Amino acid sequence: MATNKRRRLDTPGQPILSAFAARQGPWGAFPGREDIEKADLETSAQQREAAEATSAKTALDRKGRGKGNGNSKRQATYSQVPQTLDARPIQTQRRETGTSVPSTPVLTPILVPTWPETQKWASIHYSSFKPTKQNCQRRKDGCVLLTVPEGERLVILGSYGIRILEGEATIAGAFLMASSSVHMVHAPHCHAIPVLRTTKDSSIMLHPHPTAQGLRQLARLNPVFGKLWNEAPHKAGKPIPTYQIIFTSDDGPKRAFLQDLISPAEWNKKLAGLMAAKQKALPIVFLCGPKSSGKSTFGRLLANRLVTGHGGESRKRPLSTVVILDLDPGQPEYTPPGLISLNILSTPNISPPFCHPYPVTPPTTRSGQLRAHAIASVSPSVDPAHFVECALDLFSHYQRSAETNKHPLVINTPGWVQGTGLDILVELVRHICPTEVIYMSQDGPEETVEGLKSVCRSSGENIPFHTLPSQSSEGPSSRTSLHLRTMQTMSYFHLNNSKPHPSEQDQAPLPAWNPAPLTELRPWRVRYKGAERGLVGVLCYDHQPAPELLLDAINGLVLALVHVEHKAAYRDLINTATTEYTSTESSTERVQGVVPAIVSAAAGIPLITNPHGRTLDPRYSRALSLVLVRGIDAYRGELQLLTPLPSTELLRTSGKNLVLVAGKFDTPSWAYSEDLHARAFGSSAAVAAPAPGQGVDGEDDESDTSSEEEDDEENEQQQDNKARSLGSHTEFPWVEMLHGSQKRSVGSRVWRVRRDLGRN
Repeated sequence: MATNKRRRLDTPGQPILSAFAARQGPWGAFPGREDIEKADLETSAQQREAAEATSAKTALDRKGRGKGNGNSKRQATYSQVPQTLDARPIQTQRRETGTSVPSTPVLTPILVPTWPETQKWASIHYSSFKPTKQNCQRRKDGCVLLTVPEGERLVILGSYGIRILEGEATIAGAFLMASSSVHMVHAPHCHAIPVLRTTKDSSIMLHPHPTAQGLRQLARLNPVFGKLWNEAPHKAGKPIPTYQIIFTSDDGPKRAFLQDLISPAEWNKKLAGLMAAKQKALPIVFLCGPKSSGKSTFGRLLANRLVTGHGGESRKRPLSTVVILDLDPGQPEYTPPGLISLNILSTPNISPPFCHPYPVTPPTTRSGQLRAHAIASVSPSVDPAHFVECALDLFSHYQRSAETNKHPLVINTPGWVQGTGLDILVELVRHICPTEVIYMSQDGPEETVEGLKSVCRSSGENIPFHTLPSQSSEGPSSRTSLHLRTMQTMSYFHLNNSKPHPSEQDQAPLPAWNPAPLTELRPWRVRYKGAERGLVGVLCYDHQPAPELLLDAINGLVLALVHVEHKAAYRDLINTATTEYTSTESSTERVQGVVPAIVSAAAGIPLITNPHGRTLDPRYSRALSLVLVRGIDAYRGELQLLTPLPSTELLRTSGKNLVLVAGKFDTPSWAYSEDLHARAFGSSAAVAAPAPGQGVDGEDDESDTSSEEEDDEENEQQQDNKARSLGSHTEFPWVEMLHGSQKRSVGSRVWRVRRDLGRN
């Protein structure tokens, strides 16, 4: 059906140039004005055909240069506009039409982009499997049984568990065989969504996730956790589903870009090669590359493949355990930002980092954290030498431990690959001597690639060096790296008691979250005065404030809790002169008979003097967890600390040599506003805990979603307004509300955030 624009073009009136034609003029796609005026009215057919071919080729080339990705949501269709004007003098055209016309007439067919009249985005297909009554059965316990033919794919948004009853399937690099194991998955749309593919005719049981509710309720405390999951409408009184099969982009949340997890062909070939290669020693794979190149993604795929094996009829015996050396303090996989760690993994990892910020390590399982060190910064640039020391100590622990040295090792490194960052990588490769170095970019920088190749060649074993293409991203991410660090740290501090795994096998319990604000949680009270004090003191990396400013410097901030295993950890911090700190000696004040140099800071807090920015020796110390200083009780001489470290671990190390390490951790501004967000959320709607999720979103929902976007905007505006109104007459811990152009009084502290909760 011809559009109005087409009819206007077909009329003998004023010719209208398309955008393509207007831009082709300067490129020589059309003849100049002087040439047209001199042209003969009886142009030969051969000349006209040549002009048409030239213009059509130019238009096609122009189309090729502007061609978008095949997965683009909005696509234009190109239609050919027939030639309506012959080459004739411009004066003749003016006499016929009586109006002025462009200097260049339309001579050839033009490819004109025509958009749908509704201006809607084109749907993208994600899942090939279509549920019916025959292949999709819902059970009363909330599970869904799917009968999926070979070669189908399912993209599932949300939190769920997978159990393969018959057949075989792959997801995020892991081959899942028929067993009684339930593999738990968290798939928010801020990360690439893993794709479940069947390699045989399979029967798959999908389980609702038992801890999804607590994780999602963190959105009440910080909007950064909002609108990440399946948000399709559901009937009142029915349980909120924890996952949803995404068939097309129309099924996903509004205004959200969905990206399925894609493994390029070069990645798949390398994964197969690493699994099939016969190596003399256990594989030690060293992953490096620029930021956002896919190091963590490829490492996760490789670890899952090593854990589950090849799959298929000729499946070899799987390497059921793999060790992960996570050396990226900015975007770690198994710890909050600021720590690097050595972890052992015996089950596939199919969740983003903020869904498992601290590996649960019960004594009956083979998965968990083995050792960690505090870098006290999100980048190794603060102290590169200390970073290398910590990394090499973790690798040395891997070599010495009989629990780990029989399993393959995957090493993930920071995205700092130039200058000092390159020196760090070269130093690590030289000392670790991995069996293979993989650089996750084929675009350089050349200096980095040549430097890594050189150190690989100079090693005695001539380490193989390979480059792989970086991970492609077809759309913008809904969360920045700072958002992801905030989410991971916040998720870490809200970890609660774990829940049992739904699988019958002896697997690690699932992490659970407490959605209450941190101001409502009971802190650990740690004495820092007297004979029974619970810590040696506070040690500041990189920069040490004046003792009288220590209280304000650490109150309300994140610190690392470090266990000193031997007196040698203090190195240059040993007390060789008389200090201002005096108290009765006890086991907590001495480390094997050695007392570090300590001064009494503000409120009597013991400060380990460190004027030269020294660090603890990682060979004789280890990080236990991060803590948030909730408050300081100067009268009782107690620190109020929040930490997700299990009470059993805290009691085991109680009375031992513990040091609080301060550094350049991200300021926990999210913690200061949790109470404000929680009360604003509670005033806008009744805070009632929904029933546990069950199964896929109901297919019989009849709720109208046409105005969902408008409702979201109204709800956000209402929540902001209520937060402001609450702040006018309500006191919030750590937060001082300023309204309009209101300013702080003269002489007040410069901090706009009040961090004095718990002081007397």
